[in-house]
Amino acid sequence: MEKLVKQIKDLLPTGFFPQKGDQLPWAKDWAIKLLSLFFALFLWYFVVGEDKVDMTVHIPVEIVNLPRDLVISNQFKKQLEVTVAGPRGLIRGIANQHVSRAVDLSKATPGSMLVRNDEDAITFPRGIRVLRVQPPYITLLLDQLIKQDMPIKAITKGQPATGYQVESIVFDPRILSLTGPQATLGSQTELTTSPIDISDLDSSVVREVSLDLPPEISDLIGETTVTANITIIEKTILRKITNNQLTIIDLLPTNSAVIQPTKIMIRAEIPLSINKNIKKLQTLFTVTASAANLPPGKHTVAVRVDKKNPQIQITEISPAKVTLIIEPVTRKK
Repeated sequence: MEKLVKQIKDLLPTGFFPQKGDQLPWAKDWAIKLLSLFFALFLWYFVVGEDKVDMTVHIPVEIVNLPRDLVISNQFKKQLEVTVAGPRGLIRGIANQHVSRAVDLSKATPGSMLVRNDEDAITFPRGIRVLRVQPPYITLLLDQLIKQDMPIKAITKGQPATGYQVESIVFDPRILSLTGPQATLGSQTELTTSPIDISDLDSSVVREVSLDLPPEISDLIGETTVTANITIIEKTILRKITNNQLTIIDLLPTNSAVIQPTKIMIRAEIPLSINKNIKKLQTLFTVTASAANLPPGKHTVAVRVDKKNPQIQITEISPAKVTLIIEPVTRKK
């Protein structure tokens, strides 16, 4: 107890406690001296009375002033393990004081940068002493920031139903615009999907599919999905259909016409089911030549072929033009 009183006396100003024969000091400035007493007791508790401890705390790394045209392309430790010594109460209050390790990159250029974590690199409250920082160094790889458009390529597995095939796979969006390090995006020309199962499909479908991204691209954009519009059509066979009869249309009643030649050859992609079930392929087409607004005489006109099934694809018409001879009709008197 005597030791405690002596410690408090040492903290208080000289003359606070009266000596024998002195005038009692409490009559003058008593409020200030009472406040000093409370302050001394408070200070004694934190400076003398509180335990001193060594403790490891985690301090975040904060990147500041990074130029807009640069990006950090490597993974680095975002928190430091710092061993500190000081009063227990002060150390426990570090989390509420937003202490961080600030790394200023205002003068950074592309390349490798070694950041040293010195003991004085982190500003702690007064009364706390830094003993050790782990890791002692941080390596940053700085790269030029670029923007690049990436088309999407479909990867499929399985086969459509018998007699069917994939006509197209169109993605929404068709292209992804990525922003990232030049070293990462510079060598990447396209993005691919995870395998799309098209087994036994006999009609068009719409599916949400994920992208199969390399780790460095996945770190930039995360897990990404796109909409795949998968068009399934029936398989076709290329057929040559000859002797298609040519018909003249739009001929005035006062005229007559002769056409040369009268037969047209057509090449067409015909679905297997139609090819199998139609015995006479000529019935699938209507072949005409128009005499509309043509006066008597010899004319060259285009051949028009209308298909009766939209799944048929015409690849060739021969001849594409024919000769049309128009003559007025002679009336008998």
